[in-house]
Amino acid sequence: MDYDILIRRYRMYILDQKGLSKETYRAYINDIDSMIEFMDKRHIDKPDRYAVRSYMLYLHTRYTRSTINRKLSAIRGFFDFVLSQSNLDVNPFAHVKSLKTEKELPMFLSPDEMIDLIEATSHPRDRAILELLYSTGIRVGEMEAMNCSDVDMDSCFVRVMGKGSKQRIVPIGSHAIEAIKAYLAIRGIKDPIYCNEPLFLNKRDSRLTSRSIRRVVYRWSTSVAISRHISPHTIRHSFATHMLDAGADLRSIQEMLGHVSLSTTQRYTHVTIDRLMEVYDKAHPRAKEEQ
Repeated sequence: MDYDILIRRYRMYILDQKGLSKETYRAYINDIDSMIEFMDKRHIDKPDRYAVRSYMLYLHTRYTRSTINRKLSAIRGFFDFVLSQSNLDVNPFAHVKSLKTEKELPMFLSPDEMIDLIEATSHPRDRAILELLYSTGIRVGEMEAMNCSDVDMDSCFVRVMGKGSKQRIVPIGSHAIEAIKAYLAIRGIKDPIYCNEPLFLNKRDSRLTSRSIRRVVYRWSTSVAISRHISPHTIRHSFATHMLDAGADLRSIQEMLGHVSLSTTQRYTHVTIDRLMEVYDKAHPRAKEEQ
């Protein structure tokens, strides 16, 4: 099989039909490329059960269960497509079951840690990035795709293109508005609603990538001596947890985060309940007696 041609066709297919985010698209293509590279090194054209077992063993020695499941999903989807494009009779990965994974509670910062992180950020662009992430809870890929015209400073809303090319409108706070305004003023942009340039630029005046946004978050988190590894997704978790703590209802948080299923949003209730139990155990006289 000519995998180069098949991958080119598959790229066009998933871009046109699947509506994946840039992050998911890149991950899927990398997962497929890695699998084909593994097969090429072993001179395997059409993977049989033995080759599939070898590859799954290879994954088990290198990745977590959740990562393996993502790779498996990408590879299954690719071979489903190959079935319609070649003389392959069956998807070689169809019989491989996804691994059971333990549901991990999302890591988040406390409100004080979040404020310390933002206040320590002196670079206007980076400050605007952190303020926007915390104010809206958007994904890093969604931030990468934003243009200046997606920010409505008068109405205090941002337009976000989420997973599956689904657009949503998310409120944005005054601190984030002011930070974005200060950054865009340096670029000579007074009202972003009339500007179609990327919202965040790198040093070469090109669109800032998701990878670079992650670097921004990590660099400033180390400057305030936060011991954990902080990513844009950590800030997204912090946004949701702090909103829930402040009394926001789950449905509203679901809409702002762009979750398709409410069950995805409900995991934040576990974080809140666990913290409530800690407070109860420390504060209630009867609970103290039992310790």
